[in-house]
Amino acid sequence: MEGLEKKDAGSDDALWQVEMAKQRGLQTTKGVNFLNLSKEARTYGNDKLALSMLSRARDILFNDYLSSIMQEVEGHSETVKMNRLEEAIKRSKTAFSSGRTREAYQIILDSMKDEEKTAESAQKEAFEDPDLYSEALGDLQKVWLKMKHEEGKGKDISKANKMMKQAKTLLSKRNYGRVIEICDEITREIQTPQERLTEEADQNIDDITKTLKALFPNDPRSPKERFFKRQIEELIAQARSSLKAGSVIDGINYSKKAREILTRLEQETIKGEIPRQIIELRASLDELRRFNIDVSYEDFLLKQVEETFWNGHFIESRKTANKLLNILNNARINYRMNELNTKYRSLNDRLKEMVGREGYLEAKEYLEKARSLMDQKAFDMAVSFLDKAHHVLEP
Repeated sequence: MEGLEKKDAGSDDALWQVEMAKQRGLQTTKGVNFLNLSKEARTYGNDKLALSMLSRARDILFNDYLSSIMQEVEGHSETVKMNRLEEAIKRSKTAFSSGRTREAYQIILDSMKDEEKTAESAQKEAFEDPDLYSEALGDLQKVWLKMKHEEGKGKDISKANKMMKQAKTLLSKRNYGRVIEICDEITREIQTPQERLTEEADQNIDDITKTLKALFPNDPRSPKERFFKRQIEELIAQARSSLKAGSVIDGINYSKKAREILTRLEQETIKGEIPRQIIELRASLDELRRFNIDVSYEDFLLKQVEETFWNGHFIESRKTANKLLNILNNARINYRMNELNTKYRSLNDRLKEMVGREGYLEAKEYLEKARSLMDQKAFDMAVSFLDKAHHVLEP
């Protein structure tokens, strides 16, 4: 019982950590993947593995958060004293390892405030414009990677390094707009117009490809979706071919057409499908609840589906819905597999007691077929053979 309570509390903390990471514009994919693994382990009844995966998720989210703080203050200790921050990080890690998650984060947030300000006012200012802050931080990270890439090709990036230091200082002073402008200036400094256009086209193509993959993890749901998807794939193939041949303008034009069709797909098809998908997801959640399966994380994702839909972000809503559908399907399969495994083990134990007796070979054949069908997830057929084995073993 104590382990379950600890896991429930840890799950709540982990979801809160995900939200904190998003506020800083951080990627949460790796942490959320371990959260999903924890959920799957729990559906299998493996509480020990579930706790281990949950702990791993929380550690990843916490360490990524600390790393983002260090990146933010790097190079401008005149604003945030590094020794003070390092001491705060030590106290934060101690609090986190003792299970005091929110206190650990608050220690870091408090350490970022100016010495004259209270923790409350500092935290408020730090997130006074979270969207602009996230954009500025994201641009800094992208530009830093570009600089390292160009340096690796032998380019002189000394001027860019000075501009980067200036941008970091401005970030600490919350001048996010100017940070974004400097990032654009750095990009122009280290790349030729042709290189910038090629990179932008590549990024646009990759973004459309990833979006298409997330929207259609399986076959399209309708002939109209299939038509749109085929058009986009053909344009993306033409865009890639053009860029490879050095025809940057053609590549950009093809990718723009693909983006336009993606927008049409969003408005004409996806928008109308999501309400029906939400109803289906709710029904699946209710089914799992009847099996006494914890669906708190799934509920959290469903709320995201609904919120992004009502805010008009239909593609994002559909992507989250597809992710949730996959999680629910896996949970349903795991539950059914556990149920049949229990029945199979019971009958197999009974079979061992029947060795050499009438009906043994017949029941053994039924169980072997049931096992094979279970491994293929053909559960309904497997049940029929388990029933036949039961009839032979328990006349």
